[in-house]
Amino acid sequence: MDDAHRAVAVVPGTGDWWQSMLAALAGGASAVVLADPVVLPRRAVEPDQWPRDVPVIVERPRLRPDIVGDAVGARRGSHARMVTVECAAPAVGLDGAILDGFGWARSLIGGPLSFRAGIATAQGRLALLDSGADDGSVPASLMGTPVGGLHGGGLLQVLALGEVRTEVTVDQPAGLNRVETVTEEGALRAPERYESSARLALRRAIEACSSGGPVADLHDLFQDMALTWALLDA
Repeated sequence: MDDAHRAVAVVPGTGDWWQSMLAALAGGASAVVLADPVVLPRRAVEPDQWPRDVPVIVERPRLRPDIVGDAVGARRGSHARMVTVECAAPAVGLDGAILDGFGWARSLIGGPLSFRAGIATAQGRLALLDSGADDGSVPASLMGTPVGGLHGGGLLQVLALGEVRTEVTVDQPAGLNRVETVTEEGALRAPERYESSARLALRRAIEACSSGGPVADLHDLFQDMALTWALLDA
């Protein structure tokens, strides 16, 4: 990317996006937006080699940070006791949906997850996880089902149980992102977000360049990708 000097470089998440990110880095990019990345083979990436001073904003349309913030914030600090995630997508996009499903579980539990058991077949995927916390582990499960169709997209349904109940539905073909929270006071639905996922990612990249603060997107992506690799190897 010869035109990336001091710019925000947008790297499509298709193909070998890791090498494309390195090319943007070599071109002098001030920040990188990684758009909807696919799951790469484990050997294709070296996350520890990325310099900390070049922020990477990962656009994950099924795991938007503003909608995650709505879901987590509405819980008002109430810890999830269990999280379940159901994913459905055409076979070509199922691993990407699972990747973001792991991200939702991590976000609602509030920390990294450990892979405990799983099975991956042509008919679907099933993973059992937990938070591994010293003060009481929180279990999580994820189920992925292939459906008909030729494009990526996908459907995620997430349920976090505890004193507060959180239900999240992400339906990409329908353009739906819905967050509902149920407490002893009643049910609350988060307001609809009208900013596009791509515009949100670009705005966050510009803000990261201005502030110079740390961005956890790449770290979080590789946490979720490690779980996806573990499931695919199960």
